[in-house]
Amino acid sequence: MKEQSLHANAVPPGATRREARGRHWRSLLFIGAFSLGSAALALAAETEVSWQPVTDYSISFPGDRPNSAPPINPFENFTHLGTDFGWMGPGQARIDAHSGSIRTKAEGEWTGTWHSLAGLALEEGRMFDPDDVLGFGGPEADRARVIAVTVDVRGSGQLRVELADSAKVVRWAKPITLVPGERSRHRFEIKPGELGLLKYVNWVAEPGCAAEVSSVGFEVERRKMSPEEWLFRISLGKLRRCHDPASGLTRDRAHTPAGVFDSISSSGLHALATAAAAQEGILDREAAAAEIRRTAQAMLGMQKAAGFLPHFARRGPDGRAEVHPGTEYSTIDTSIAFHALRLASDILDLQDVSGAVAQAVADLNFDQVTDSEGWIGHGFTQDGTTPLAGKWRDWGGETALVLTLEAMVPGREPRGHMQTGGRVFRGAAFIAEIQSLFYPDFDSTVPDLMTGTVWPAARRDLYERQARYVVDQWPDSAAARLGLFGLSGGEAGMPGAGYTASGADLPGFRWLHPHAMVMELAMTGRADLATGIKNLDRGGLLFPYGLPENMEVGLVLHNPMQGSLNAGFEAISAYHGWKRGDNDVIDEASRHDPMLRTGIRRFWAD
Repeated sequence: MKEQSLHANAVPPGATRREARGRHWRSLLFIGAFSLGSAALALAAETEVSWQPVTDYSISFPGDRPNSAPPINPFENFTHLGTDFGWMGPGQARIDAHSGSIRTKAEGEWTGTWHSLAGLALEEGRMFDPDDVLGFGGPEADRARVIAVTVDVRGSGQLRVELADSAKVVRWAKPITLVPGERSRHRFEIKPGELGLLKYVNWVAEPGCAAEVSSVGFEVERRKMSPEEWLFRISLGKLRRCHDPASGLTRDRAHTPAGVFDSISSSGLHALATAAAAQEGILDREAAAAEIRRTAQAMLGMQKAAGFLPHFARRGPDGRAEVHPGTEYSTIDTSIAFHALRLASDILDLQDVSGAVAQAVADLNFDQVTDSEGWIGHGFTQDGTTPLAGKWRDWGGETALVLTLEAMVPGREPRGHMQTGGRVFRGAAFIAEIQSLFYPDFDSTVPDLMTGTVWPAARRDLYERQARYVVDQWPDSAAARLGLFGLSGGEAGMPGAGYTASGADLPGFRWLHPHAMVMELAMTGRADLATGIKNLDRGGLLFPYGLPENMEVGLVLHNPMQGSLNAGFEAISAYHGWKRGDNDVIDEASRHDPMLRTGIRRFWAD
């Protein structure tokens, strides 16, 4: 195995460390290929290398915690892979956190940190294939693979990095001799095909080792492809890591156990993204069909309220999905799930699923959620009978999806309506684009029948205001220099800070959501999508495991949470952006599905 120490002190003037990091990996690939001759140069021209952090301790433990190992809260402390981690060894009293690093004192017995590479450590059946990082299978030429292990560390003494299987048998190990006063990235080449399936990457501080470890990661090599295709693949992988094939439902976030907090809308989006990927030859078609059938069975078999599904679900004592305590039965989540399942069944010609969704739509009782003035409600409380106070009045894609769902109910004269104006709540990006995940019709330059709005013009206006926001509000920020933006709904700040709904209409938001940038670029600013993806890469945010949940405008901090809803938005938006109307199987299915055609007539006649 080959080791290189890569000093991380030199940053080009005006560049963030994340920008420098992205440049560094591309330069490393070129230098390595040049040193090996023309054959390697030809290989380098066909492949690209990215860095995938397993963990960045400055994100999990940004503050100092002297004299004891920091406590681990599984809701807040997780890896960039959507997995858990923990301390190990008899010398754990040596561990503390300092300046964004995990530090070990020299005195005491051996200690270190384990990091699960796939799922939670207790989920022994979930494994990491270093020869197929995205987990799609398929031809070897299409697979992304780990070619090196990296550790950012300084200190003195002996540190060891290991790769182990689910039985905790070490399959590969490499010692590192730390030189005092030198901070470097240690890089070890591996041959992934020789390691088999893995479960853990560990680092071990031997007795006498005083170390400060700031990150552990992998170099991932893949074939060259368009930025749009790569974004679809990594977003699909992120979404699928949240999915539980056994139950058919998709976790709200990857680092939680299956069946504890599952998202109904994400489960539908997973089915649709999976169907599109199977049709494109990225996933096995039969396996994808089986997954989608399992999702339909789980969702449509749940207890409902007036036919509407809950927002979140959990696995009940009988093993079936049930409404999660404290959550609601939701008209918008039902619409997202039904639209997505119906299109997935169209793409893969799953007539049984298509028929089941049609029956579920026919069973919806919109009278119970519609008031005397025709405003459709958000749904019901957990008891399934008490209406929620909120109504779908706002102009935008969420309201549009609820109205199209109402129009699909056989024999019903639609009563719902929405406000005019062409401005979404707070200027939140996803609200202006979510309808176009399912309907290409919202690209029509003809004013819609419901509100008289020209949707592409309204969407373009918000896109341009979103793109200007960071430059206007934070002109000296790294995000402004790179043209990054995105104000939307999602996790606020660092892990565990809670949900927020930001937007271009309000000042002062420093935390951006990449999914919003992807949605707006892919479906409104289409010609700018490739450049936007490259700028995310330059900012050090385009990881093989997908985009982070959010990023601070300085690009020093980001939340690595693998959240399924925004992963679904990213995956399906990226698919549309990749295809740009050329053989887009989702759009084609939408144009020919009779139920969706009935729904869209609320906005445009045939």
